[in-house]
Amino acid sequence: MMRTISTFAALSALCVVVACGDTGSSSAALVPANHPAASGARLRGTVDVATGTLTFAPVPASAGPSTSSGGPNAQIYGNQGVDIRIYNSAVVISAPTAGKKTYSANVGLRNLHTFRIGDEQGALAPPDTLGIYVFVSGGPTVTGTSSTCPACAVTVKNARGVLNFNAPNQSYWFWTEVVGPANGGADTTLNRKPWIFEADTAVTRFTFDVLVSTAWVAPNETRWKVDYEGDSLPDTQSEPRWRLRRSGNGVYTATSGILNVNPGPSSAEISFYRRDSLATTTSAYVEGRLQYTAPAGKTSTARLVIDDAVRFIAFGVSGSQVGFVDTSNTFLPGTAVTRDTRTAYHVYTMRKYAADSVVYFVDAVRGGKLNYSAFPGTAFLLTAPLFQFGMAGPDNGICDYDYVIYEIGTPVP
Repeated sequence: MMRTISTFAALSALCVVVACGDTGSSSAALVPANHPAASGARLRGTVDVATGTLTFAPVPASAGPSTSSGGPNAQIYGNQGVDIRIYNSAVVISAPTAGKKTYSANVGLRNLHTFRIGDEQGALAPPDTLGIYVFVSGGPTVTGTSSTCPACAVTVKNARGVLNFNAPNQSYWFWTEVVGPANGGADTTLNRKPWIFEADTAVTRFTFDVLVSTAWVAPNETRWKVDYEGDSLPDTQSEPRWRLRRSGNGVYTATSGILNVNPGPSSAEISFYRRDSLATTTSAYVEGRLQYTAPAGKTSTARLVIDDAVRFIAFGVSGSQVGFVDTSNTFLPGTAVTRDTRTAYHVYTMRKYAADSVVYFVDAVRGGKLNYSAFPGTAFLLTAPLFQFGMAGPDNGICDYDYVIYEIGTPVP
């Protein structure tokens, strides 16, 4: 549903949700994303199912996951009771069913920073919020059973999805919220999210670690990234959500990790956009891995768009050409190159160097450059700045998207 991000990271386990109530704390040192693990210890919660107790013990930082691969938003951290506090309701344990029990609690979090978290935009209610993730960074792991049970296991039962934060395929829960600074009256999430685990009935104790991933408002960080994966519908299932722009009766589906976009005939359109912080002087890039599946003669165009409310900057992919396009999906003079886009997936990247120029790449090979001032004026006067991807044009072209990434604050992935 999204891929990765990061400029800074931290190592820390937070709170395990059983008999934890609204208390309990842990801490860890913040470290840059590409630096070695912090030397201090992090804490792990241990759940004793039989007695309903929770205890904490230090775990060497070297035993934790690396933070070098980033996460969906630029800050990954823990510091329970220092930077963040996770709290929960009482735990509900289900009756056994088919040898399993579930353990559930409603969870919220409080921001302990002196600035807002959950988005990079300064507005209290930004148009499209990046949101707050809490993800499982270790476990869950069975540490005690009532009888010999080598196959006993614990799983996260109701995660919102699975993403790559600081390791592959990590379960997460998500809040579409911006949380205010500490002690400002709006420093907690408005809603608690249910967290549910399932374990074999013989399990008497298990552990798991969690971390927070969320954007920090400027100037506390300078790069922000959104990564959409084609395994979910952008406007209804991905986190954060994209807005749908559609004309005609086209369809779009997500199957086996690929988003198929078919806008239909007669100049129809299906595209998705997010309103985000982007000025003329801001550098940014957008990248997509996609395959055009219509016949070469069709003129519908798959496109990646950066519109900073001054210029409409778009890269188009047809069945036989790629290059910069205008608002009508016509290739701008001197920017298009011939390419068969229908037989394989290719990675297309468009880099905006502030107000100087824009360069596009095909499979990491530079393809063309155009001065910023040569692009047409904004196509979204009332909604830009924004990022967009999708399909539009006079013919019924079809495109498959594997992923789309954009990042603000840098022109280079």
